[in-house]
Amino acid sequence: MALKLAAALLVVVAAVGLGRLASRPFRMRVLTLEAFQRLARRLDPFIVIKQMPLASALPEASRGLGLIAPAVTQLVGNLGHPDADVGELWSAMLERVPGLWDEDRALLRDFGRVLGRTDALAQRSELQAVQAELSRLIEEARRKEAQDGRLYPALVGALGVMVVILML
Repeated sequence: MALKLAAALLVVVAAVGLGRLASRPFRMRVLTLEAFQRLARRLDPFIVIKQMPLASALPEASRGLGLIAPAVTQLVGNLGHPDADVGELWSAMLERVPGLWDEDRALLRDFGRVLGRTDALAQRSELQAVQAELSRLIEEARRKEAQDGRLYPALVGALGVMVVILML
């Protein structure tokens, strides 16, 4: 009987762990989109007011943004190459950032294509436009997290309880 109880406890713990693992992509998407929104917000004063070049503004703006800072640092390191294209480097960076969905990458890829290619005022309007679009995506991601992100742990947990009932 003790062996059955230990196995039942193990099944329930595994089910809860799997449920949390299944909900992780929803939370990661929200956190990553929020990090990109903060990056866009922080870039504005560096590019528009201080008139910093992109290679200097990006590391300053990405400080403390743990999820995307390493990818941005790698992007900035690659900007030093003579034939470096910001849009291509930005797209490659987006592929390495965890938590982004295809829709998110499409928006951020378009933003990366114009980043650093126009004057400061045009950059400001681009930054504002991407912030507004990111706000929309963040709200959508939060809704999905609230619905599906909570549904998966409950379903997998219920499946675990069902297996325990069948075992006992």
